Amino acid sequence: MKVMVTSSSSLPGSAVLRELEHRGIPCLGVDAPEFDVTKDAETRRLVAENAPDVIIHCIPYTNMDKAESEPAECAGANGFGALTMARAANDVGAKLVLLSTAQVFPGTAERPNGINDPYGPRNIYGMSMVQAEDAVRSLMTRYYVVRTGPLFGGGKDAVRTALRASQDNRELRLAGDRIGNPTYAADLAKFLCSLITTNAYGIWHARNEGSYSPAEFAALVCKKAGRTGRIVSLPDTEMPPHARRTMDCRLAAELPPGFPPFSSVEDALERCLAEVTY
Repeated sequence: MKVMVTSSSSLPGSAVLRELEHRGIPCLGVDAPEFDVTKDAETRRLVAENAPDVIIHCIPYTNMDKAESEPAECAGANGFGALTMARAANDVGAKLVLLSTAQVFPGTAERPNGINDPYGPRNIYGMSMVQAEDAVRSLMTRYYVVRTGPLFGGGKDAVRTALRASQDNRELRLAGDRIGNPTYAADLAKFLCSLITTNAYGIWHARNEGSYSPAEFAALVCKKAGRTGRIVSLPDTEMPPHARRTMDCRLAAELPPGFPPFSSVEDALERCLAEVTY
């Protein structure tokens, strides 16, 4: 089995590549500018040249706030990009994994969002992800759409942000009324690398157990790291101008039969702090 990972320098992409290498699975990471999913012919040619058995497609445009002023760019990279990847996967007979998000939901159900809940995005980024999911589901039969929570475990994530603010004794002002499931990228990568060996096609929700607001998670980071954090919890409406968010981003844990549930957010965070240098 040979696996191609797109947006390989992103947090999910780099974590997946590490896990594939750890398992001894032949893999190739591709990223912009050499690999531009908005260029259909070029992308399909590059995929054909490498002929992967599986493509793990990490969405390239993830800046939710910037997307509000760049709707065409966001839709092109995410929606049209997923369409291109689905076509490219079909060209070579590859399975396709699409990483998605709870931002496709309105978050008004007052319970965790289920895999079959109706779409209702509140921002441009969420709309682009609905387009991405629809493209894959309409063109393919051998696909996995995996929705997950806000990722941590590398890069400019919430863990690093909280620790740096604590180290500098800076006040960190974060939303306290938006909730989701913070998810350790390494745990997600392990799940994905196991999922692609199965025929459990369809939509799945993969995230660590536990729900937190951004302010609550930052406070937990400081607590687990033994630091004193100056965390100020604010209503989302009092945060600096940004894209409208889905306020309840909780995902119901829905995994294929036989897959164990993810560990708690606290356990994942402890492992993250022990394994990653911040």
